[in-house]
Amino acid sequence: MFVVHLNTKSLKEKLTWDDIKQTSWFKKATADSAAKDWMKKLLDNPENSGIDFDGGLVFFAEKNVGSDGEMVLEGQVKDENNFGQFNKNLDSAAAIRKDGDLNMLTLKGESVVAWNDKRFTYVTSSGSAKSKFTSQFDSSGNQSTMAPLVDKSIALSAVCKSLFSLRSDSSLEKNEKFADLLGEKGDVHAWINTEEIMKSSGSLGMVGMLKLDVFLKDNIGTYTVSFDNGKINVKQKGYAGKEFTDFLKKYSGGNINADMIKTIPSQDVIGVLAMNFKPEGIKELIKLTGMDGFLNMYTGQVGFNLDDFVKANKGDIVVALTDFKLKTDSIKIDMGNSTTSNVYSKPDLNYLFSVAIGDKASFQKLIDAGKKITGQMGRNDTLISYGQNDKIFAVSNRQHFLNDYIAGNSNNKYDFMDKFTGHPINVFVDIHKVLSVLAAEQKNNPDHELIMNASLKLWNNIYVTAGEIDKDAITGNTEINFIDQNTNSLKQLNSYIDEIAKVEMAKKDRQASDMRTDSLMIPPPLDTVGHK
Repeated sequence: MFVVHLNTKSLKEKLTWDDIKQTSWFKKATADSAAKDWMKKLLDNPENSGIDFDGGLVFFAEKNVGSDGEMVLEGQVKDENNFGQFNKNLDSAAAIRKDGDLNMLTLKGESVVAWNDKRFTYVTSSGSAKSKFTSQFDSSGNQSTMAPLVDKSIALSAVCKSLFSLRSDSSLEKNEKFADLLGEKGDVHAWINTEEIMKSSGSLGMVGMLKLDVFLKDNIGTYTVSFDNGKINVKQKGYAGKEFTDFLKKYSGGNINADMIKTIPSQDVIGVLAMNFKPEGIKELIKLTGMDGFLNMYTGQVGFNLDDFVKANKGDIVVALTDFKLKTDSIKIDMGNSTTSNVYSKPDLNYLFSVAIGDKASFQKLIDAGKKITGQMGRNDTLISYGQNDKIFAVSNRQHFLNDYIAGNSNNKYDFMDKFTGHPINVFVDIHKVLSVLAAEQKNNPDHELIMNASLKLWNNIYVTAGEIDKDAITGNTEINFIDQNTNSLKQLNSYIDEIAKVEMAKKDRQASDMRTDSLMIPPPLDTVGHK
């Protein structure tokens, strides 16, 4: 159902264990004198576990017929004796048993670990993990009456043995798409098999009725995550069945309409979605689901059909958020004999939705249908303004903002436009601008102010580009940029988490100190023995 590969060698090169050991939260966690010696040894150097952290780790979930499914962790062994002792420490009551050339051990009756001198595998039943998770959040008080978990160690041991004897031509390694994923340079690789996940969820009934299975067949997503200097980069690829892949190749979009972006009447843009698509593809997509007849029947009642929708649109859409700020407002609270006002801050911004007009007569049919539908619903929303010129139709929450946009007098040059060139789907989010506005609200809360200041020093913006077709894959890329462009992003995240941990530890210490002070202020009970 999914596979996650951790390139532990590159990860520990970018963030060393010594880097982690220097953090405040780690020092506090390891200051406990009651910690067992083996745990202290492990925290001093994780390789004392016997695991080879140069070899990478693989975590995956599978579901075989007749089972609840298994979650598996695999890796390489550096020292066989140390690894065996490490697992004995995890469950001192467990005994290592030999099964051929494998060492095997059952942990707490819920997982089985098997290893030899080269590699190891941990296998846990998905059903057992789910039952344990559910019991932790069971507020009905029935935990003690729940039936005990069935001992699945025999079945889990069999899974371990099958993994060690798995032939390479029967493994996922032979899948070209998976091999392509592992060939990408990165720190984390992820493989998500949406079709298998849906099959295991038992939710395919409605999907089949609506013919949505065309979207799920052979639906696989792959992700390569790299922690680079100043940014986190995620390379995405999506795969589908032949029918849907052929559709995407035929109807994929092209370059976005830059004129619809540069005429946004504001320099203070915090978010933009811009995309280009082939309108005729919408009609064909609806046909794939088998809902074209139903939709034509409904739209015909309000004055248009799918052909009108296709002709009305040119294939360009822009959504923008600008001029974000906090606005002071108040609410009156009835106190019985009097009223009081509660003053608070709420977010305020301009939003814009714009589409490029194709055939004007067909587009007018859509406008008339929209008016008819909103009229039937009794809608009278004065917070929404809409208008159009010869090229675009736009909706906004402010009339003056809409008027300026439709007039097209602005000719702004945004930095993010360089990233948008050549991609059918584009997203930009300015995290730093949003945080800068929110930071003003934290002045009266020292803890929140410290966290906000740390956030302002870290987060910059996000770019998402997608929609190209490369062979049989739909490609995309997500880039999360930091303010400091010279330091590795993993090191920066480590420092950021430590700053938050310092605030939380200081808060916890203050609360503990206040509780001790309060307990000293409570007078002892009076001794009333012998008194009347």
